[in-house]
Amino acid sequence: MQYFFTLISGILTGLAMPGNLFSFIIWFSLVFFLRNMVNSKNYYQRFLHTIIFSASMLVTTLWWLFPTLTKNIPQVLQNYPSFLGFLGFVGMIILLILPYLIIWLLAELFHRKNRTYNLLYLSLFYSLAFTSAEILREFGDLAFTGGNLAYALYDHTGLIQLVSIIGPMGITFIIVFVNSLIAFDKTRNRSINMLIIFSFIYLLNFSIVRFLPDINYTNNSIKIGAIQTNIPQEIKYSSDIYKNYSVFSKNISDFQSKDVDLIVFPESSFLEDISNSDVLDYMKMDIQNSSKPVIIGYPRFDGENYFNSVWFYNEYGTVINVYDKIKLTPFAEFLPYEAFFNNFQMFKLLRYYSPGEKFNIFEIDSKKFGVQICFETYFPEISASQVKKGAGFLIAVTNDGWFNSKTALLQHYTQGIFRALETRRDFVQISNTGLTGSIDRYGRITNVFKDRQENNGILYVNYNDSLTIYSQISALLKVIILILALLIAIF
Repeated sequence: MQYFFTLISGILTGLAMPGNLFSFIIWFSLVFFLRNMVNSKNYYQRFLHTIIFSASMLVTTLWWLFPTLTKNIPQVLQNYPSFLGFLGFVGMIILLILPYLIIWLLAELFHRKNRTYNLLYLSLFYSLAFTSAEILREFGDLAFTGGNLAYALYDHTGLIQLVSIIGPMGITFIIVFVNSLIAFDKTRNRSINMLIIFSFIYLLNFSIVRFLPDINYTNNSIKIGAIQTNIPQEIKYSSDIYKNYSVFSKNISDFQSKDVDLIVFPESSFLEDISNSDVLDYMKMDIQNSSKPVIIGYPRFDGENYFNSVWFYNEYGTVINVYDKIKLTPFAEFLPYEAFFNNFQMFKLLRYYSPGEKFNIFEIDSKKFGVQICFETYFPEISASQVKKGAGFLIAVTNDGWFNSKTALLQHYTQGIFRALETRRDFVQISNTGLTGSIDRYGRITNVFKDRQENNGILYVNYNDSLTIYSQISALLKVIILILALLIAIF
């Protein structure tokens, strides 16, 4: 029965994630899991609880990857049967579980014989241990942060202002600490204590929101012409570059008479490098006619390697800069640990890419900004590195046409909320099928286009060049958390 309650705990945690059910659940969803970890009698039981919780949480959070791998990609690319997609989904969950084993390992050190500990000590340990697991999820070729606890609170606008100081990992620590206070409270007044905790959390959240400045865009704001092309994957991957160009030409002409500072197209507007194609000449003429700089995504081939790239053209149709995607998606865009995963090449989309080497930033009217591609928004280091190089606002371009679920689109889009908070930079995402929209530096969604329809419009951002505390100390903070978790477990 105890394993069943751990399973419920994982499912409830997943249901608290963006697009699933209610974020409020996150404040008590870990209680069963934490209680079972403390009450377990040996390492084997704690190991099973860790596996059951992390697996059920990840499956409930990332369920939208299942139809993507078993139906959407096979139907479009026809490079593997659906049952291999099922095996791929199971394998992905297994790989994502691995960082959570640090909770189990630290717990084995912590729960040694003849040890005594009080409520505060227990709560502190498990908060640090869980936060350590999420930190480890950011490293290595298999890194992916989807499902981190902090992301459940994307709509707690007041509380998540702390992200600019302590980052998402600090929010995770707070979430686990609250769950631990509830789980390990053995007093008679547990119900009253829970009411006090929840009341404090939401009073604090609403109080902070009241003191946030109003959303304010002026003539000095940067105006971005955002284009949501809404090209289905089955058309995108079967069409030629001339059909893709017709979509480009139609949309850029819509902005010729509009007052915008920059026009942005989604990732993979073309699926081939068009550098040696006559389409490039047509595209340059369209850019010159619009008299506006353009950002557009298409691969770059240097003679040996392909890169998933974003190109920056000035208003004269000249390439000013290129950014090559650094954090590639495992199996889809590159093969991680090739010696071990050599038989998993069927999951690649169109081709494998080489990772970029530089966090290039772009510039318009002496204002610098950073551009990231697709799932790079799941990695704080991309935004942090671009901000340190002078970026005053951030843009993400993506092709989320693989995902038919609104949950998938929302979980991806809300990553921009945390990247905006970490850096205090306005954040814009332009997606092929959605979600396309803007987020201000306080993590508030200021505009969003309706998904799965062709649309274009103007998104506004304000420039900021100051550095947050978190952007300066994030690496040190991670090291401190990992060391504290180990020290408390040992001593």
